[in-house]
Amino acid sequence: MSKITLKDLAKMLKMSISTVSKGLNDSYEISEATKKKIRQLAEKHNYQPNLFAKNLKIGKTNTIGIIIPFMANPVQSQILEGAHKAALENNYHIVFMQSRDNNIIEKSCIEFLINQNVDGIMISPASQESNVEYIKHVHENITPIILFDRVEYPLETHKVGVNSFVGTYNATKHLLEIGRKRIAVLCGKNLGVTSERLNGYLKALEDNSISIDQDLIIYCDYNKTKEQMDYELKKELMKLMKQENAPDAILGTTDTLTTRVLGILSETKYSVPEDLAVIGFANTELAQSLNPSLSTIKQPAFDIGYIATNKLIRLSNEKDRSDFPYESILLETTIQLRNSTKI
Repeated sequence: MSKITLKDLAKMLKMSISTVSKGLNDSYEISEATKKKIRQLAEKHNYQPNLFAKNLKIGKTNTIGIIIPFMANPVQSQILEGAHKAALENNYHIVFMQSRDNNIIEKSCIEFLINQNVDGIMISPASQESNVEYIKHVHENITPIILFDRVEYPLETHKVGVNSFVGTYNATKHLLEIGRKRIAVLCGKNLGVTSERLNGYLKALEDNSISIDQDLIIYCDYNKTKEQMDYELKKELMKLMKQENAPDAILGTTDTLTTRVLGILSETKYSVPEDLAVIGFANTELAQSLNPSLSTIKQPAFDIGYIATNKLIRLSNEKDRSDFPYESILLETTIQLRNSTKI
């Protein structure tokens, strides 16, 4: 059986298409008796409105785009779960894309989403400097953009992430409390979370009268391949371990770095936590199953996605965003202590 159309309903009711459309949309121009008659016939024939045509007419698609660095990243996949729930509750669809931490790919993702006429875009930027002017132009002139997760980025918009400073401050404090004083910190180079997470580490050292050693701060380039990153990270760690005053703990500021460092250390003569205690940001469900089990700074990733999506949907419905009161929402992290810092 062919799908019934608005034109078919109008013909059966002997009314104009305009009258039937207004009746279905509860227009004040149509009497209640006529509305009831139209709705009853529509229900009888299981009429489904052409949402694409309707949205095209009003300039809406009920679709948003989300650009993440890597879909395989546990925290990003959990963010997507939250975003998906919020989208379903608002009758929205989502187009997922990944930038692979590459500013050229990131720009092409944005261009694709614009061509799909999305109502707005959520993005976790590839870096603090990636496509800044282009993203500002899109946000101000084409479609609204909000930031999530990597929120240290020069764009005036809604930002939804975590209190990175407190997360690394508390993790560093824990390492100090178990007697570790030479704490190496692994940072993603130019990522939109690095500066606040590094600042939390530095402040904890300062508050505990521990001198800061710049040699213990290691920056990792996310534009490198996994093999290149592992090679360089291992090289830097081994160089530090050969020093007379070698580190006795490692703090990872991203999921990728925290989980990889355990694998790298397993290939060396150094034991965790006896030689090196390890803690860091990691939302992987395998943290408990790793050997040793990994102490983590856990982010409320699902909530980040859920809140950010609701913010974007509301923002996309604003006709004038010139003086819009944007919010920066930083959710609290939690520390889960396991064997990698157990002495």
